[in-house]
Amino acid sequence: MATPHQTLALPKALGNGLVMRLATEADIETMAAFNKRLHEEENDPPDSIALWTRDLMSGRHPTTSAADFVLVEDTSAGNKLISATCLIPQTWAYDGLAFPVGRPELVATDPDYRRRGLVRAVMEQIHALSHAYGHLVQGITGIPWYYRQFGYEYALELGGSYPLRADSIPTLADDETDPFQTRPAAEADLSRLIRLHKHHYQGGMITAVHDQAQWRYILFGQHSGSIQALQTDVILDDQGALIGYFTCPAVLWGTQLALFELVTNDTVSLHAVLPTVLRALKQRGETLAGRRDPAKTFSGLYLSLEPARQIIDILKAKLGPRRPPYAWYIRVPDLPAFTRHIAPVLEDRLGRSVMRGHSGKVNLTFFRGGLQMTFDHGKLAEVSDWQDKEQEGDRRSAGFPYLTFLQLLFGYRSLDELQYAFPDCRASDEATLLLNILFPKKPSQVAALN
Repeated sequence: MATPHQTLALPKALGNGLVMRLATEADIETMAAFNKRLHEEENDPPDSIALWTRDLMSGRHPTTSAADFVLVEDTSAGNKLISATCLIPQTWAYDGLAFPVGRPELVATDPDYRRRGLVRAVMEQIHALSHAYGHLVQGITGIPWYYRQFGYEYALELGGSYPLRADSIPTLADDETDPFQTRPAAEADLSRLIRLHKHHYQGGMITAVHDQAQWRYILFGQHSGSIQALQTDVILDDQGALIGYFTCPAVLWGTQLALFELVTNDTVSLHAVLPTVLRALKQRGETLAGRRDPAKTFSGLYLSLEPARQIIDILKAKLGPRRPPYAWYIRVPDLPAFTRHIAPVLEDRLGRSVMRGHSGKVNLTFFRGGLQMTFDHGKLAEVSDWQDKEQEGDRRSAGFPYLTFLQLLFGYRSLDELQYAFPDCRASDEATLLLNILFPKKPSQVAALN
């Protein structure tokens, strides 16, 4: 049986001596240098992009290998590497229902070779590889607008934070003892961390799902200098019992450290444990700043929006102005297939609503395509592509311009918000009721596999 990589028609000549092919382990150092040159920014720790590239290509990564990189080289210039992208397979969950995802990353083309369609050619192969893996969705984080041209739409919240200055972090008085302790996560903590994570994120619209191998890689497998490496510490009560954990980057962002996750069990007060966590983060930030440059001073924390939502009332005036979130680009190449996959979630939502037991069709036009869903006594009996060929408004239940339906599908925007922003986003009264039941606005927190 062919592997996903063998389904691609590679290598492929692109003309003028350019050849597109899959990478091998022999390309690791060339790829690391290429990504360092094109992706590393001024405030990034030195070699942090190169180290991430080596992690992905080394064979240690639980889902990605060198063969998941598609590259273009110029054979007329000594096989010079000029364009490349990789795919990171992973699993996310839609309101608790797992689905396979492909994450393109490290998209780059040498400046001397841009405007030749090389990224488009590489992305076509990445999408084909993702399809061969069986992925229902692709998700990418990237520069504004650019990935819309490859079928992506902004559809999940990404990032956003509140700053907290280092001098605002509470200190212990000379006669005080910290009521909690922290330490780096260990192998023996793994099963407990997985349970805490699952409990904490249940109820979210889109969440990441990591198996034990992926958790082990996140905790212990990445090079500590990688731009994507994480440091996870556990929180212990006065009896030494593990009651939570928190996650931050293993490197500083400039002179600041980010807090990505803060997870505790139901037996502990977040108000009580927060000062301990902040002090531990301050100590780590000061250590990292001194290690990177003795002249550098740790200036404070970035509290990512997910933990900030929990603790904003506790810190109140100590937090600086909110940095608004960006968004994930999401691509759903086969919308009927994805809708069929999430049918159990849609049927459950319908069954708990005023429309339980509903039968009927809903026709959604995207103006250059569309989707038809047929319900039979509360069950999603059929989903198919649909085209309003006559452009007759009375045949449509609702209309969504461009790829805006993905924003509704993934809980990023409500139907009301889409109708406010897009005059051509309209829905009948019954469709409005049904769509609000099936696709409620709901927050997501995707700790994607890097």
